[in-house]
Amino acid sequence: MNPRLAVISFPGNNCEVESLRAAERNGFDAKLILWNEPEKLADFDAYFLIGGFSFEDRGRSGAIAAREPIFDVLRSEAQKGKIILGVCNGAQMIVESGLIPIGDNPVPFALAENIRRDTSEHVLGTGYYNEWVHLTLERKDTAFTGKAQNILRVPIAHGEGRFTSRDKNAQEALLSGKNVAFRYCDKKGVVSDQFPITPNGAFAATAMVVNDEGTIGAIMPHPERFYDAFDGDQIFQSMNAWISEHRSPKSVGIGKFETSQVEKIDPLSQSKNSLFLEKKLIITDNEAFSVSQAASSIAGEKMHLEKSWLYSIEFEPKNSQGSNSEMRKKILDSGLILNENKEVLLPDPSPKDTSSPRSNKYAVFPLEDDTATALGEKLSTLLKRKVRVKIYTCWNFKNTSEKAIKKVFQNRLLANPNAAQIFAL
Repeated sequence: MNPRLAVISFPGNNCEVESLRAAERNGFDAKLILWNEPEKLADFDAYFLIGGFSFEDRGRSGAIAAREPIFDVLRSEAQKGKIILGVCNGAQMIVESGLIPIGDNPVPFALAENIRRDTSEHVLGTGYYNEWVHLTLERKDTAFTGKAQNILRVPIAHGEGRFTSRDKNAQEALLSGKNVAFRYCDKKGVVSDQFPITPNGAFAATAMVVNDEGTIGAIMPHPERFYDAFDGDQIFQSMNAWISEHRSPKSVGIGKFETSQVEKIDPLSQSKNSLFLEKKLIITDNEAFSVSQAASSIAGEKMHLEKSWLYSIEFEPKNSQGSNSEMRKKILDSGLILNENKEVLLPDPSPKDTSSPRSNKYAVFPLEDDTATALGEKLSTLLKRKVRVKIYTCWNFKNTSEKAIKKVFQNRLLANPNAAQIFAL
């Protein structure tokens, strides 16, 4: 009997057909299971979280999906040693879900926005990127690599595919290869973390992370996205063999959010040579709606979060180029920040007292952001001086209780601490 594989689809996923085809081509009895059918999962031998844009990537890619009730079942099945493969958006879900912990840290990695820069750190492009890439084998003793050759050629297609971490133990695990199944390489197998060999700026050229036991894997390239047999099939063949040979341990460790620590949140400050601009949508904000629903589910308390964007624009002092108010006008007139057809500028958000927060409003700052870097380059040309831009996503909890807010922070819904930092406003 062929092993049974559940191909799990969330609203916004788009790889159902090729995922089913790849699984069946490599000896699986595959069936499509929807995100709201967790009761159907127990009878399967393995699970495949597919690519696409679950819940339109609201919040950040994979964050909403990873907090759906079906993941309670997946965590339970994972502990039994069953295989879980996440590809692209599915990989983002796995990283966000606590399925690949390092020590006591349930979320030791992030899949952050792509970085594509030259050796001089100039931004070559931002956002979504698709290309064919090469992968080289790192760990051979996993459910995904037993039948894999040393070099695979597969496609990528993503905007948030950069494996990164601020956890020193996780960084060491990536550097040593302890939790790495594949790395990016050139066609000869030479590993490099430089673009274009590593297409997204991933730490240590990491293309696929796995748990210690080798049963759960998160891969950004697409081993399923081809109409016929190709190198990606080796990953599915490896999974099939692993199941047939009963190689999984009886117990597998997963991360626990409920016992994890909440990082310290400092108030946001402003330098003398900078200005703040804050805007929000005047049209319906679906992202805020979805994040509010997820937050309510996590905290057990109904809440309605409001979202805005805060731009911190810091510039080198240069008296001949006018006052802050004059530069503010130039920036707004340029149209680089505000689209008046769908956005409105909010009152000056500058904190009056940085010693303590003013409200239940928090600003999420991505630690590396090529969109902000590219905007800074454009504003530098406009203002004829060096400009540095930081872009924060702000969330206002308004009258939400402190207990509920703590639960949301503990669950990492608003920010993955490996890729972003939270400040209080």
